[in-house]
Amino acid sequence: MKITYYGTAAGEAWPGVFCACNLCREARRLGGKNIRTRSQALIDDDLLLDLPPDNYLHTLYYGLDFQKVKALFVTHSHSDHCYPADLELLREPYTHTYPGQMQVFGNDAVEKKILDACHGLGGEKERFLFHRIMPNETVNIGSYTVTALRATHAKEETCLFYRIEKFGKSVLYAHDTGALTEENLATLHCFSGPLQLVSLDCTQQSKRDGKYHMGLLDAAEQKEVLLREGLADYNTIFVVNHFSHNGGWLHEEITERAAAYDMITSYDGMEISF
Repeated sequence: MKITYYGTAAGEAWPGVFCACNLCREARRLGGKNIRTRSQALIDDDLLLDLPPDNYLHTLYYGLDFQKVKALFVTHSHSDHCYPADLELLREPYTHTYPGQMQVFGNDAVEKKILDACHGLGGEKERFLFHRIMPNETVNIGSYTVTALRATHAKEETCLFYRIEKFGKSVLYAHDTGALTEENLATLHCFSGPLQLVSLDCTQQSKRDGKYHMGLLDAAEQKEVLLREGLADYNTIFVVNHFSHNGGWLHEEITERAAAYDMITSYDGMEISF
C-alpha cells in the first residue's frame, strides 16, 4: 500500500498567494519543500483524497494520473479541499480518454457544491457519479473499504475524515479536524488490528487548537491516544500534514520538532510505501 502527498498546505497554500509575511517571503526564497500547495493525497494509484484548486499543477509536477483514479473521497466543501469545476472537465470535449466513471463521495454540502458547479451534471450517463456518505458509514469500492468519520471542524456542515483499508492494511487520513472524539474512537474500534499509517492535521504547528484544527502538540497527544487505545502500535507510521504559515515554522523546523515525537513531516510529492 502506498500514500502520495500531492499537496500539504492549508487553504492559503504556502507561500500564501496574496501574502508577504516573513514566513511566506522566506518560503519563496528557500523554495524546495517549503513550497506547499493545497492538500490532496492518493492511496496507491486510484483512490484520491480531496480535490483542491491545484489538481492541474499536481498532474504536471508530481505525476498525478487522473486516468487511473477510480474513486474520489472529499472531506468537506471548503475551497481548498473541494474545487468542483475540474470535474466538468471529465466530459467531452474536454477529455477524450477518461476510462469509465469516477465515483465521488462526500457530504451534502460537497454534493450541492459539485452539482451546482457542474450545472446539474454527474449521474449514471456522465463520467462521474456522486454518492453521499455519512459519518460512521462504510462503503466498499474496488479493493477498498472506506469509513467516514465525523470531523471536529466547521459547524455549518458535517465535515469528514476517512479510514481506508485494502488487503488488511489501513490508513487514517485525519485532516481539517481537531482532536479525535469518543465517537471517532468507537468507530475505529469496529475494525481489528492496528492502523499501518496515521496522517494527522498539524495546521497550527506551534500553537494548540484541538477544536477546529490541530497543532503539533495536539497531534502528538492524538498519537498517544491511538497507541493507548490499541488502534495503533509502535510499527504504525505517523505523519503530520496540512500546514499553514500561521503556525510559525518552515519545513526544516517542523521536521525537527515532529521527529522528536517520532512523526514524519509531509511535503509536496512525498510518497510512503508500507
